Amino acid sequence: MNRLQQQKENKAGLLEDMLSFIRYTPNREADLLAFMEKYQKADCDERPAVLEKLRCCMDGKEYPNPYAESYHYTPEDVSLMGQILDDYIDDLLLAQGDPAAVSECVRDTVLKINALNEECGRYLIDTWRRERLCGFINSAAELAGLSQEKDLTLQHRMW
Repeated sequence: MNRLQQQKENKAGLLEDMLSFIRYTPNREADLLAFMEKYQKADCDERPAVLEKLRCCMDGKEYPNPYAESYHYTPEDVSLMGQILDDYIDDLLLAQGDPAAVSECVRDTVLKINALNEECGRYLIDTWRRERLCGFINSAAELAGLSQEKDLTLQHRMW
């Protein structure tokens, strides 16, 4: 398998990190506290609904994820990020050896990632993820034959 093609596998840790932030594992004690906090912060007309969810949690009945409203992106957004990165590698395979075309692939990918991050209220990419994404994009561009003197993602303002 081509080293550039292997880059697709390198994105797994980054995507897993994005997913881990929005995965929910029920924990009744923590969820009770979350519902109580929601109740305290809720407007008077919203409190009965929160109280009903709290009661379900207390009684061991099925209840909704108390944190769902605080998630700013979805698994579908993470999947789209994965597709953007896969498309990037595919485009680099076609552009391999042509520095201008490789640079264009980087620019287009950074623009797509920035647009997705904006749609997610800039919550999808934190500092750690940005550094990992930049490393992924730059190393793949290098493998495609683009010699780098500086960080390409900075040229295109990766958030």
